Amino acid sequence: PAQPPIRVFVVEDQTKILKNQLRLFEGHPEIDIVGTALSGEAALEEVPRLMPDVLLLDLGLPRMSGIDVTREIKAVYPKMEILIFTIFDEEDKVLEAVKAGASGYMLKGSPVDKIIEAIKEVRAGGTVIQPNLARRLLRHFRVDPDAAPIPSE
Repeated sequence: PAQPPIRVFVVEDQTKILKNQLRLFEGHPEIDIVGTALSGEAALEEVPRLMPDVLLLDLGLPRMSGIDVTREIKAVYPKMEILIFTIFDEEDKVLEAVKAGASGYMLKGSPVDKIIEAIKEVRAGGTVIQPNLARRLLRHFRVDPDAAPIPSE
């Protein structure tokens, strides 16, 4: 049997970018955009009513950041999946988002098939971090042998 479409809610503060994002998903029946919000506050009002499977969330929102929205949503709906969709590619932003409870981190401008793949992956309980970002993140966790303290005799 065909899988029901994944219910996605999009949070993006710039109307033009939001329209472009919605256009990306036209002709992709596996994705059902159930709602949109232009701010974190609006998202927090709408999400409980619509109960999407996946939140596609911009980080650079006015007033309330995408990180704050992630924390709030995960506190109340721990099973809701959050995919960060942003222009920010700094490692600390990725780490902060993951710590807040995001399941994935994609950069705007990614090809639509990659975005849809990421949505499916987080919906299935997986984690998605764009490969180039993941590589840079891993460097943070590698131990620098030169930085190791020398044990005292």
